[in-house]
Amino acid sequence: MTPSAPEAKSISAGVSYMPFGIPGLDGTLRGIPTGSTVLVAGAPDAGGDAFVYTSLATLMLAKHTPEMVPNGIARRSDTIPESVTYVTLSQDREHVYSELDAVLDGYQFETLTENMTVVDFSQRFMELLPVPKALFDARRGDSEIEAAEGTVEGEDEAADDATFGDLLEDISEEITEAADDILVIDSLSDIERATEFGLSQGREIAFLMGLREAVVNWGNVAYVKLDRRASAVRDDDRIHGLLHGAVYFYSNDKGFETYRTMRVGSFGGALDSERQTVFESLVGPTGFRAKATKKIGPSNW
Repeated sequence: MTPSAPEAKSISAGVSYMPFGIPGLDGTLRGIPTGSTVLVAGAPDAGGDAFVYTSLATLMLAKHTPEMVPNGIARRSDTIPESVTYVTLSQDREHVYSELDAVLDGYQFETLTENMTVVDFSQRFMELLPVPKALFDARRGDSEIEAAEGTVEGEDEAADDATFGDLLEDISEEITEAADDILVIDSLSDIERATEFGLSQGREIAFLMGLREAVVNWGNVAYVKLDRRASAVRDDDRIHGLLHGAVYFYSNDKGFETYRTMRVGSFGGALDSERQTVFESLVGPTGFRAKATKKIGPSNW
């Protein structure tokens, strides 16, 4: 007797989606599939930072004070982690808080910062660069900043691939300890800049691949920020398509105004459609918001 084939099950039935936490985007798209690592890419003035800050704040509000967000997001709070771990490489903790404060309203800022841990590697990162000693000593100090072990102040020995590799190992350990959180890596731009001072591109790519697979296992969501023009990122085969999905930000100057748009990438087909939606992006008193404007075919992606 031929054994019966196992009953086919829909894989999509086991997929859950975390809201983006962005007005105008949630409702149009299902959200971010949990277990996804998300590349947030665009020129520094294109809106990516405001997107991340608003997303984090809205999601923490939905988790802890759901009456402060739209019902559509609040009802999905079971897919949202309890807290955020924000890893920063070249910006110190106070700078991160200043940027959050510039984008968010008071209640958004308070709720986010109460439920967010900023892991500050800025001191450690700068110690590996050939920064002139006078400028390095003039930096803002913080006893809680992660410092390199065994470093000697004023040491002239140049960092190498292995030294930067140790930094990525320590960052990875911090991320692993926060496996239940929403994760933010700020930023891939800094890791790429480190390739100018000894870090190999192979280590950079291996770190991203390892992060990608760990997030799948953990079932959370990680944002990886990259300050580079979206068109250049999409042309870079090393980065484009490496992570599960991407949100691309575009900025075009028209006369005296700057017109900003965003597009949401593939997520392995989970958010794909025959025509991709272009969102107009705006930053107001309560952060980033999106407005669907048109759909474009594959030839214009």
